[in-house]
Amino acid sequence: MTLDRSLALATTLCLALTLAIGSGFLISGSQTQLNESHSREMQSTALLLTSSMSQAASLSATHALAISRDPLVIEMMKAGERAGLARYLQPTYQSLASEAGVNMLHFHTPDIKSFLRVQDPGNFGQDLSGFRPMILAANRSQILQKGLEVGIAGLSLRAVAPVLDQETLIGTFEVGIELKTLMDLAKSASGADFALFLSPAMTGFSGSGQTAGADTFGLVIESATNTSLFEALYRSGAIGLQREPVQAFHAVDGTRYGTFAQPLLDYSGRMIGTIVIARDVSDLDGAFRRALITALTSGLIGLLIGYGLIMVAIRAIVLRPLERTAGDVGS
Repeated sequence: MTLDRSLALATTLCLALTLAIGSGFLISGSQTQLNESHSREMQSTALLLTSSMSQAASLSATHALAISRDPLVIEMMKAGERAGLARYLQPTYQSLASEAGVNMLHFHTPDIKSFLRVQDPGNFGQDLSGFRPMILAANRSQILQKGLEVGIAGLSLRAVAPVLDQETLIGTFEVGIELKTLMDLAKSASGADFALFLSPAMTGFSGSGQTAGADTFGLVIESATNTSLFEALYRSGAIGLQREPVQAFHAVDGTRYGTFAQPLLDYSGRMIGTIVIARDVSDLDGAFRRALITALTSGLIGLLIGYGLIMVAIRAIVLRPLERTAGDVGS
């Protein structure tokens, strides 16, 4: 092999190795940056929902306290005037339902039985003591309770306040907010989809209004902004109970989704399921691939230009002097 070909081969190998190493660092760094960006975005999206839930819990607590302390409410509750109480609070319920997503105004007697559901006045009398610990806690402590709890109608964000005549407990009153409304608002603000999965084994609730035995495993969707998507993710094994936040990526029908799951806790801090967030990351991944191809193409062009310049320099500085020296020696 002639000297110029050997130098050309060595130069090519060195430049190719340099490009490969540089490309490896570029791809690794870009992928790490993309994953960190995904993680920050998903955590911010999760914070959006949990902050909305916290604000809604505070709102429901404010209304629960205000209504439970209304002198007219107290008088009608003492007198057992169910019909009068329903008529009095209907305008309030309609207003809160349209403006704040409230779906429940519910009074309970001191012996933990349903006295009046303002949204459904004909439905009362059920014994709630066996499955509504939040009402029990408010009844016994005479202190406001607020947070998530599973009831007959499913999971709601609730606040339960004692109804007191002086210092005598005459009942309790709760305000419930529909979580689907909060999730739809969070989706509008973030573009992500949200789902709440309940564990029947932990809640005794099957998701269809029926109680489930303690030996029932798995999860059921309590509410979601895109039920078919989360059903597909659950069937693929992507969703389960999480005791700490977990981020992952999964493909559904050819679309890549970034998911973020964290524990779903009730008002007492007991884990009852999982909050799952899913976001279509196909566009972000596509932009990353296009940027990467552009960078690699630019690097390859730079390699070719660099190779040409280096070979010109080698010929001018090394090969030509050697050829002249060899000619002088030969002569």
